[in-house]
Amino acid sequence: MDAYRYHIDDLIRRSPKITAVRIGTQLRAFVDPDLEISQRALREYVANRRREIVGKEAFVRAHYFPGDEMQFDFTPVKLVVSGVLTIVHLFVARLSYSARLFARVSLREDQVALFAGILGAVVHFGGVPRVGVFDNAKTAVTRILRGRNREENEAFRTFCGGLALAMEYAAPAKGNQKGGVEGANGFIEDNMFRPTPECESVEEFNLLLEHFCRADEARTSSVHRETIGERFAREQPTLRPLPTVLPAACVRRIARINKFAEAICDTNRYSVPTQWAHRDAVLELFEERVRIVVDDQVVAEHKRCTGKHQTMLDVRHAIELLAYKHRSVERAEIIMQSRLPAPLLALRDRLLAHDRARAGRAFVTVLRLLLTYSSEVVAECVSQALVCGTLDPAAIALLVRQRTAPLPPAAPILALRAPEGVQRPVVDLARYDLAMLAEGRL
Repeated sequence: MDAYRYHIDDLIRRSPKITAVRIGTQLRAFVDPDLEISQRALREYVANRRREIVGKEAFVRAHYFPGDEMQFDFTPVKLVVSGVLTIVHLFVARLSYSARLFARVSLREDQVALFAGILGAVVHFGGVPRVGVFDNAKTAVTRILRGRNREENEAFRTFCGGLALAMEYAAPAKGNQKGGVEGANGFIEDNMFRPTPECESVEEFNLLLEHFCRADEARTSSVHRETIGERFAREQPTLRPLPTVLPAACVRRIARINKFAEAICDTNRYSVPTQWAHRDAVLELFEERVRIVVDDQVVAEHKRCTGKHQTMLDVRHAIELLAYKHRSVERAEIIMQSRLPAPLLALRDRLLAHDRARAGRAFVTVLRLLLTYSSEVVAECVSQALVCGTLDPAAIALLVRQRTAPLPPAAPILALRAPEGVQRPVVDLARYDLAMLAEGRL
């Protein structure tokens, strides 16, 4: 390869990131069409020349002051949640002076998870640092401008303004500019995610992460020869106090409720009461739930879907419409997708088999009980009614009322004792006029 050294060096100087494969292609195209060399030998030779020509980048050691900076970042990790292997997103925040950590996992790496992570970090630290350092994720940055300037996302800028947290951003592809949190990510992965942990819920695992971060205070820094707890004790008083009213870890969006009384967000469908169809609504997205607001009134609240093209429907929202269009009970999606208890679906099928023409009205009458009573109680009473062989909605309603409001126990009957000395009176029939009795006058 020394015969081609001049050409290889020239290509590396002109384009320091050019690959060995591309260099081989250029040599065969413009220098020697008959060049034959293995890929491994070519890579090794190019790597040696690159080290001599380009060299490795040198870095400047940074010095931080208490309360000056917090770095945060996301990284994907694996977690077994309720027996299912799940890709979750680990948020890590690190105070640059004391190296105090905060970590939590979420099912998404979206703006809501970012807000929840930042809010959890400043509450965990008990104050707000002067500046936060993040990369150029779309959840925070709309456009990268010249130098350090960024066009921030409006929602992100508003959230940080609510905490009085100034933001700085690392240069693109320069992870070393927030190397503290990059190393903290690896540290937490090594100690908490190898081997893959198991838990029943994300909330349960977040409690374990919080306990790990608090216990990490006892670790001695290899650079400062002090424990993290000692340095944090000096840094915590210098943090800005938390605002009286914390900003909500929430993202708001405008949506149009469609003709099926559904609000669509991120390809997922959420039901609302049918009287709000064809109206504009505000969707408030939290990590675990979605609230739908129309005219300053919360009209529906659902558990937030975790994937795409999913549905979260509540049959109670459509009871009035189903009462009017009772024939649709047989094929209504909102009944099939509302996760109704099995006894209610069995009742619907029995009603349809018994009298299809009147089945819809009877089933809606039972569904109305869900507006007052829990689905568990209604399902138990429906099961009891089916066992007894009745499909009568009135009988089911009676069972529900008896189960939720049992009759008070009967009052004990007290036998009255006759006072001593009192004699039963003796009736003298001779005193009555038998003639008057015969005439019916008495």
